[in-house]
Amino acid sequence: MVLRVHIAVFGIGLGHAARMSLVADMLREQGGTVNFSSFFSTVDYLRRKGFNCDRVAPMDIGWREGAVSATSTFRQIPRFFSNLAQQVRQERRIIERFQPDIVVSDSRLSAIVAAYLAGIPSVTVSNQLRILLPPKYHPTSLNKVERIDAELLGLFWSRSRLILVPDLPPPYTISEKNTREGITVKGRVRYVGFMSPESEVDVERLSKVSSMLGLNGGRQVVFAQISGPLGTTDRLMKAALAAAKALSDRFIFIISKGEVGGDEKPRRIEGGWVFEWCPVKDELFSIADLLVVRGGHSSLSQAFIYGKPVIVVPIRNHSEQVMNASKVADIGLGICVDPSLLTSRSLASAVENISSDGSFREKAREVGEVARKLDGVKNTVDIIKSLL
Repeated sequence: MVLRVHIAVFGIGLGHAARMSLVADMLREQGGTVNFSSFFSTVDYLRRKGFNCDRVAPMDIGWREGAVSATSTFRQIPRFFSNLAQQVRQERRIIERFQPDIVVSDSRLSAIVAAYLAGIPSVTVSNQLRILLPPKYHPTSLNKVERIDAELLGLFWSRSRLILVPDLPPPYTISEKNTREGITVKGRVRYVGFMSPESEVDVERLSKVSSMLGLNGGRQVVFAQISGPLGTTDRLMKAALAAAKALSDRFIFIISKGEVGGDEKPRRIEGGWVFEWCPVKDELFSIADLLVVRGGHSSLSQAFIYGKPVIVVPIRNHSEQVMNASKVADIGLGICVDPSLLTSRSLASAVENISSDGSFREKAREVGEVARKLDGVKNTVDIIKSLL
């Protein structure tokens, strides 16, 4: 029997697609057939990786001046429910056509609903079981709305057999505040470990990348992975370029802009290099002495599997990223830079602080050892197969 798996992926950012493509690769290696659905640039990303991916109606949040806008998001609520209903219809058509044995939803409510209506088992993969309001709203009465929403979302998530959190168990859970169990999902949550590429990269390949980028000159290597929706990356990009110039005597910066379909050849800058799309991301995670990332869960997961300390610059007002960044700082894995106060000087200062304080490297190695013992991709595939 050939296992047929439909994977519905949330389309904002590439982290959801990156981790589920690893699951899909393992399923295909074991003889399975996989189909994807998503929206925005994630569709192109998955197709470039050789997967069939159906495009469905998009779900987005409101943005303003490079930050999440609560006001704009609330205004989109009617459109949200309209697109959600459209997604459910589209997912049902995909299920009817593809005839999967099981549906895997990475943070997509519509796929869970469609599978439930079709009588097909489903599994949820998510590091955000509740929608948290931006921190500035926490002291207000709106905080009660947050708790109510969490239970309502839980009613949807609980239609799946299990909820798999691609994170470490406590006390090292990066998405701790986003994955607290509510009443409606109690008993269904499993921490399976990070879903990131394997940490062992071919030594010859590492040597080739180091030589290509001139990383053997004694300067510490900073890999800055600057990603995010359009309009949210400009300030961080400018700060990283300026910091690279200011610290060029002691550090070399490799900056990835994360532009899907962008030029894969690096462009030299003062103090390092810039990729539009970096084809050697895994190698640079391995080579770098420290990393600059947003607060996305996938980037943080990969950083800790490689045992690297991080500087986290979350998207402003992006509650998930802000909470992830806060937990990283609490554990001692890195430094969180307030995006509203971000300058080249604050970024450069954070780089210097992490490089001079060995406690960050020690904690990163400690958590890395825990992370490498939990193979989130294999655990997820094993659970999927066990449910059939």
